[in-house]
Amino acid sequence: MISLFLLAFLLLVILWNFYYATHWKQNLTVSLAFCQDFVYAKEQAQLTEQIENRKNMMLPVLEVAFHMDKKLSFHDCENTSVSDYTYKRDIFALLGNQRITRKLTLDCNQRGYYRIDKSYLTTFSMLHKRRFSIECPADTELYVYAARTNISDILVSCERLMGNMQCAKRLYEDPFAFSSIREYTITDPMNTINWKASARTGELMVNTFESTLTQKVMLYLDLEDRGILKYEHLIEESICIAAALARKFISRGMEVGICVNTDGTIIEPANGKRRLTDIERLLAKCKSDDSVIPFTSFLKTPFCPQPEPAHKLQKPFSVESPDDAFPIFISKNAAQNQAAIEQFVGNRQPAIWVVPYPRGASCDIVTADNLYLVKREVSAS
Repeated sequence: MISLFLLAFLLLVILWNFYYATHWKQNLTVSLAFCQDFVYAKEQAQLTEQIENRKNMMLPVLEVAFHMDKKLSFHDCENTSVSDYTYKRDIFALLGNQRITRKLTLDCNQRGYYRIDKSYLTTFSMLHKRRFSIECPADTELYVYAARTNISDILVSCERLMGNMQCAKRLYEDPFAFSSIREYTITDPMNTINWKASARTGELMVNTFESTLTQKVMLYLDLEDRGILKYEHLIEESICIAAALARKFISRGMEVGICVNTDGTIIEPANGKRRLTDIERLLAKCKSDDSVIPFTSFLKTPFCPQPEPAHKLQKPFSVESPDDAFPIFISKNAAQNQAAIEQFVGNRQPAIWVVPYPRGASCDIVTADNLYLVKREVSAS
């Protein structure tokens, strides 16, 4: 009798394991999604992990695992390990027709572009004799934009120099951008007279219009760092300065473009949220690696406009400043690049050069009269 019972139990286990092996993954889904499209460095983001079992059969043990770049770290380190990637492994018990949703908090301490493209589901047979596993596709991404940094010292110089440029240029009126009404002077053309306003006031009144002049800014970012001593904190500060300038200028309605000496990456001047997103995402992905072109050769030959939003060209490549754009250079390599930047600017409009340098070091540079220098002392911490 006992033998018969054991044989029946063994048969039941075999049948159950066979049924479980063929049906456990049916109507079982897992989804991973960042709750934000972007955050700024040193902020937190959330990742939603959702597992749904849309069948009557329960899953006593289900392991959900995925990995991502180790520059992202989980705020709660439970079930987490870090080596070449950050690995996350959670254990669930799902009833039939059950959905479980968790929100995981991430510390985004470093700028970058992060993507999760797959996850793994693992379960076990009765008595854990066999292991069943499948790979599930995932498609979620997160941009960690460059950290916010104080650029008030740079803005003071920009406002002064760009204000002088604005006054020096001839302003053309836009007939479609009405501004106000004022009294007529002998220099006003007849077609600007507002006859209704003139009849109402008893004096000749004319319409005035906004200027068609829109200030453009071109940022030139140098990511070259090929010396024996690496200054990653200066490169990072350069990227943060470029991002902060783009945010500030575009918020003021100005057109902003950027050139980065990584494979000749260019974004042409334009304004609006879309252009700011293009610049922020480009800077989030920037790396100081072997793809960087020396700034001295980067600034030699004529600039060729490229399609939106950004575009990589084959080496060699170099650029020239658009005539109507105010140039701002951001480069820590003062000794190597001073001659190239001064030659690039020439005798044209004024320009600004922002030089990040290590705290405690000296930065003794004398530049041409039309190249205004802004020194930025940066701590390594």
